Amino acid sequence: MQHNSNCYKLNSDTRKSWTAARADCVLDGGDLVSIASEAENQYVMQAFLSGVVLKGKHEAWMGLRRQGDGSYKWSDGWPVFFTQWGPGEPSNLQDEGCVSIHAAFPFHGTWNDTDCAVAKSYICKISYGTAPLRPRL
Repeated sequence: MQHNSNCYKLNSDTRKSWTAARADCVLDGGDLVSIASEAENQYVMQAFLSGVVLKGKHEAWMGLRRQGDGSYKWSDGWPVFFTQWGPGEPSNLQDEGCVSIHAAFPFHGTWNDTDCAVAKSYICKISYGTAPLRPRL
């Protein structure tokens, strides 16, 4: 699906680990989805995480991952200006370093750091724009 200067694709039929999901997105010419604003988060929620698409039961991998210094970085290299962490997140537990977006209520659209090895649906993004130098208002 195209939105603004980006194309998005939900992969819900085959679930993969974060690393395998990212490799799949890169093979398609993109990366795991990065989200730069509240508006983009809303778009992803409405387009892909509705009860119709994932039936409100799953989480989907996105491109955010914890680094060795404890900071988070998008896999596509875009700066992190916006986050939508769920309550108590990121929990930063030892085995949790990759981020997924919730499809189920009551946490619909919030983000969760979780174990990178867990197989989940995932959202790819091809961006035709350039990374912003500062947050979008």
